Amino acid sequence: MDKELLVSGLERIGIPFDDGVLSAIDTFISEIMLFNPVYKLVGDKDPDEILIRHVLDCAAAYPVFMRYTKPGDVVADLGSGAGFPGIVLSILMPDRSFVLIERMQRRVGFLNGVIARTGIKNATVSDKDIKEESRAFSTVTARAFHPLFDVAESVLPLLQPDGVGIFYKGQRANVESELEVLRGEGYRFDARIEDVKVPYLDERRTICVLENWKENEG
Repeated sequence: MDKELLVSGLERIGIPFDDGVLSAIDTFISEIMLFNPVYKLVGDKDPDEILIRHVLDCAAAYPVFMRYTKPGDVVADLGSGAGFPGIVLSILMPDRSFVLIERMQRRVGFLNGVIARTGIKNATVSDKDIKEESRAFSTVTARAFHPLFDVAESVLPLLQPDGVGIFYKGQRANVESELEVLRGEGYRFDARIEDVKVPYLDERRTICVLENWKENEG
């Protein structure tokens, strides 16, 4: 991994970091490189591509998480997979806690190994399907996950009454269409779509923030 690329990327987003953060991210990428041939964690095989397309892609939402969460909040990463965004955010936001919900046992083992090898203290793994998770969280997030209208019935119970959903999305028009379908299925919410810029990546990214998310009665 190109350390200078990581440093420059974090600086461009405006994320404070120290040597411990850089070391943890470097270890994380090394673990992906080690296990990717067998576990098929990501499609990219070059460490710098993984850094840009996955780590910095997740990190780009840092300002949004800083606005909508507070120290002590517990964030659930739904379908965490290879740890995106949960592992990245737990490294960058040590004053928040993260629960990585992942049902595939090989990936559960991978995530636990990453947490052990990086020394992350504020992340744990829940080896369940999201439908089986009984806890409710102050924040839920997901990246490369199902459309919201496909999983709303399972996701909504995971949010505390005043909780917020922060979802990684692509093109703004696609997100707007997704929200229109969600409303049509009987849900109401306050939505905000924020454009985010991923350093060194010329692709459009948005973050969809949902507050006051409820199912219409009757």
